Amino acid sequence: MGLPMALVDVDQALNGDWRVYEREVDVVRVQDPPLETWPQLREAGFLPKPQVLLWRAQARASEEEFLAGLPRKDRYDIRVAYRNATASGLHITTEPLTVATLTEFLELYEQQISRMRNGWAVAVEQRDRILSEADTYCVVKVRTQDEVVGVCLNQDFPAGDEIRARFSAVTSTQRSDSLARVLYWETLREARRRRRRWVSLGRDINLYGHVVNSGLFSFKSRLGFTAVPSQLAEPGSGSHQADRVVRFSELSDPALLLSYSPARDENEAVASPLWLNVFTADPALGVRPYRGVDLAGTTVHEIKPA
Repeated sequence: MGLPMALVDVDQALNGDWRVYEREVDVVRVQDPPLETWPQLREAGFLPKPQVLLWRAQARASEEEFLAGLPRKDRYDIRVAYRNATASGLHITTEPLTVATLTEFLELYEQQISRMRNGWAVAVEQRDRILSEADTYCVVKVRTQDEVVGVCLNQDFPAGDEIRARFSAVTSTQRSDSLARVLYWETLREARRRRRRWVSLGRDINLYGHVVNSGLFSFKSRLGFTAVPSQLAEPGSGSHQADRVVRFSELSDPALLLSYSPARDENEAVASPLWLNVFTADPALGVRPYRGVDLAGTTVHEIKPA
């Protein structure tokens, strides 16, 4: 996806041979490092982490109970998003997935992806699969009198007691009015209606600042969702990696990743709260915008220009 990266083995990471790539890449990575090497890798500046994050929260029994767990400012932002929708005369529905609805969504989605620096149109690639599973989807759709301005494709997993927001898109105007908050809040309402315990905001690559931006981490956290290793909910999914960020040529500043806390074994690592790592060239950067839910802690790593 255009991110300069060097893949090295554990020995190269520990003995410093990786530095031959230091001026050519943004990230140096060890793929699938053995668990017994994680402490040494941490000491060498490589952070063991899950490849993929799953964002999830318990739907709770009521909106009031869910809102009670959010900071005051985050509760306020949700209310403002609904006030903006009402003031704009938007109509919100939840309906089954049809070919016509998916076509409407993909048009909006591709416009959104085109505005991104490193957009990846995953939903376009998965169109046929989505249609083959259409009976498992429900769609939150927001429209004006003339056009669809926001859509969220939600997939129901009764066996996992979960509704998952798979893909969403809004117009550029509605993005500034926080319509995405409305889409996800309606997904929470649908989960309660179906008596699902869990709501998921989907999966992200565990490196914010390239395909997914650092603001997305903050946005999902402020809705009350926790980032966990994908293996925690879906054993066997994703992999383990150890990353070292070394520069910002294609990565944005700041860049974020969530690493494992020290643990005695793999199961304990996957089940323990993750540690937020913020990489920046700005020694005065404030990390308040990147607060997360149920984190083990936060560390800021200053990346000095080469």
